Amino acid sequence: MRIRRSVAWFVLIAAALTALILWFGKKPADKTRPAAAETSPARRGDTRPSQRELHSAAKNSAPAGQAPAGTNALTPAAQTKDEQMRQGLAALNDEQVLLYGRVKDQFGAPVARATIAASVQVNNGTRVGTDRFSLKTDGNGAFTISGHQGKALGLNITKKGYALATPNTRFVYSLLWPEAERHTSDPNNPVVFKMCKLQGAELLVGIDQHYRLEVTGAPVNFDLLAGKIVTSGGDIQITVKRPQGVISEHNQQGWGVLVTAVDGGLIQTTVAESRIEYWAPEAGYKPSCEFVLSTTNHTWSGGIHEMFFVESRGGGAFSKIFLSFNINENPEGLASVTFRGAANTNGSRNWEATVPE
Repeated sequence: MRIRRSVAWFVLIAAALTALILWFGKKPADKTRPAAAETSPARRGDTRPSQRELHSAAKNSAPAGQAPAGTNALTPAAQTKDEQMRQGLAALNDEQVLLYGRVKDQFGAPVARATIAASVQVNNGTRVGTDRFSLKTDGNGAFTISGHQGKALGLNITKKGYALATPNTRFVYSLLWPEAERHTSDPNNPVVFKMCKLQGAELLVGIDQHYRLEVTGAPVNFDLLAGKIVTSGGDIQITVKRPQGVISEHNQQGWGVLVTAVDGGLIQTTVAESRIEYWAPEAGYKPSCEFVLSTTNHTWSGGIHEMFFVESRGGGAFSKIFLSFNINENPEGLASVTFRGAANTNGSRNWEATVPE
C-alpha cells in the first residue's frame, strides 16, 4: 500500500516538473511597436509615413554616391537669395551707358573745349563702385560717352568764364527703373546742356523778410527792396480769398491766393531751376498767378510755397523770389508771409552775383 502511494507522488512530482520546464522554455511573443511608429506624428490607425521618415528614406534608399531613385543626378542645387540677387543685378543693372550731348550758352552759341567730368555708377552683383573719367567737347560743343557699363551716369560740366545752367545732369540706364525714367540715346537728338557765359557780376539786393497780416480780402502790397508793406506800388501784391470759420487739417475749407507783380510780371519756376538761372528771362512773364486750395480736386493744403522770377517797377527790378504763405486757422488770427531771394535793382537781368565761387 505504501509502495503504491510513493509511486503516485513520484508521478505527480514528475508531471509538475515537466510542466515547469515546458513553461519557462517557451518564448513569449514580441509585442514591442516599431521605432518608426513611436516617432510618427500620424493619428492612431494612420499608417502613412511621417515627413521625417520620407526624408530619411529618400536620403538612405540609394547606395552611397548614387542619387535616390526617381531623381535627376544632374539637377543643380537651388540658388540662394544672394545668388539670385547677383544674377538679377547682372541681368538688369549692368546696361550699356551711351549719351550724345551738346553744350550751348544762354545765347545758343556752342561751348567748345568744355570739360565733362563723368561718373558711371556700377552695381552689377559682382562689383559696387563708380567709374570716373573726363573728356572735352569739340568745336561744336558736342560730345559722346560710350564704352561703359553700369546703372546710371552723372555729369559735371565746367569751363572758365561759364556756369552750368542745367539742373538735370544724371541719366539712368538700369532696367530696374521704370521705362519712363530711363534714358534713351539718339545721335540725331543729343541732350542739350546750357551754360551761362558770365558777363560780370553786379551788386544784388538780398531779400529775407517775414510778415504777419490780417486777412480782410483786400490786396496787400509788399515793397521787397525796402522790406515793408506799402499802400501802393512795391513789387508784389497778394490777395487772399478766405471763407468764414476755422480752416485746418481737421476742418478743411477751400481758400486761395492771388499773387500779382506790381508794374511787371511773374514766371513760376522751381527752386532747382532758380539756382542755375543767372540771367532773368526776357519773355514768358504774366501779370499774376492764382493758387486755389480746393477740397474737391485734392489740392488742399494749409499753405503755398512757390518760386518765381519777378519783373517789377516797369523793368527796373528783376528778382528771384521764394514765397511761403500760410493761412490763418481762425478768422481773427494772422496769416504769415515770407519772401526770400535776390534782386537786381539796376534795370539789368544779371543775377551773376548768385553764381557759386
